[in-house]
Amino acid sequence: MQDLFSCTCPCCGGSLKFEASLQKVKCEYCDTEFEVSDLKELNDSSNNIEENTEWDTSSNEEFSESDSLNVYLCETCGGEVMCDENTTSTLCPYCGNPVLLKGRLTGGLKPNYIIPFKLEKDAARENLNKYFKGKILLPNDFKKLNEVKEITSLYVPYWLFDASVNGVAKFRATKVRTWSDSNYRYRETKYYQIIRGGEIAFEKLPVDGSKKMDDKMMESIEPFNFKEAKDYSNSYIVGYAADKYDVSMEETFERANVRIKEGTVDALRTTIHGYDTVNLLDSSINYESNSAYYAYYPVWTLNSMYKEKKYQFAMNGQTGKLTGNLPISKIKATLISLFSFLLFGAALFGIFFGVMSDSENQIAISVIAGIVGGLVFTTLIMLLLHRQIKPVRFQHGAASYVVENSFNLSLRKDIYLYRNVTRTAIPKTNKR
Repeated sequence: MQDLFSCTCPCCGGSLKFEASLQKVKCEYCDTEFEVSDLKELNDSSNNIEENTEWDTSSNEEFSESDSLNVYLCETCGGEVMCDENTTSTLCPYCGNPVLLKGRLTGGLKPNYIIPFKLEKDAARENLNKYFKGKILLPNDFKKLNEVKEITSLYVPYWLFDASVNGVAKFRATKVRTWSDSNYRYRETKYYQIIRGGEIAFEKLPVDGSKKMDDKMMESIEPFNFKEAKDYSNSYIVGYAADKYDVSMEETFERANVRIKEGTVDALRTTIHGYDTVNLLDSSINYESNSAYYAYYPVWTLNSMYKEKKYQFAMNGQTGKLTGNLPISKIKATLISLFSFLLFGAALFGIFFGVMSDSENQIAISVIAGIVGGLVFTTLIMLLLHRQIKPVRFQHGAASYVVENSFNLSLRKDIYLYRNVTRTAIPKTNKR
């Protein structure tokens, strides 16, 4: 059975906990408050003990079938604490004493930085209730029947990337002009190739380093404000759960590269003006310098049940941003779709019926316009409502992590390619 490092008060021996509201470590028994820096010597001496002690890494025989579960003995009450192989900080389920697992935070596993929790459990519960408001497609009984089963604070491991990039992107752009005479309507489209190149820097772009956490959900609660990050100290995680990374830095390179490339293209695209459409053709980036860091970021996870189905939410423990997918009421979706189709369809039918009053195909054209327009508007509305209730998705680009004033445009070319002109006959007016 493995051992635990107990975070105890140097005054009374009681358990310590980092208080997010105070940004200090506080004893839960004698109420003594400590600055994190005051406990550095205690943490350092504990790390020295860990480094010089040979630990028994064998699991309890009862759990030998699972290498991801270990059993530890709590030094405060003697109770058994079970956790998986990536847990570095947890609470004893019997006495509630916050503990650090020896050997988990030494060497290459020790984070460079940590953003301390600023928000407590009450804020997570309050933000969850606010999150349900304004969700039009949410079932009416969800708030009443939704039962929060678990609210957990967790320091999630992240890899942070700094990169100075030299990028080039090619775009296809168009300019459109229309006119008409007595017989035809004309549409001229001019095509251009746009080339942009420049330098830009990104700082502390985060990529989730835990397999247990949903990557889309972790990106959906961004951004984190790295300006509030601290040099890592064990004192910040006492009283909270914390996982070490189980996704290597090398495994996160691809995701970091995608976001940095998207961010570079987005910056280059902002320099293109005066065109009706702009579409990316190709792009490339070269790193002039890059580096990676390991950090702990604060996250609250909330699990709830609704009609025997589990729903998970996550809240940024620094900013309070909360996200999670919600159920959709099929009845509401059907009624809103039908109402939208009839409303916009009828409106467009009326508009075209008036405009095409002199056309032989007045009714047919108006009906087609009403149906097509109704479907288009209904689809757009439903997409917006669906996005509102299913917001968990990967972030595009890295705009939140661009170093201020780092973008420098060094290449600008707008090349005219060719033009295309089409004409459409104007329907003849019936003479009465």
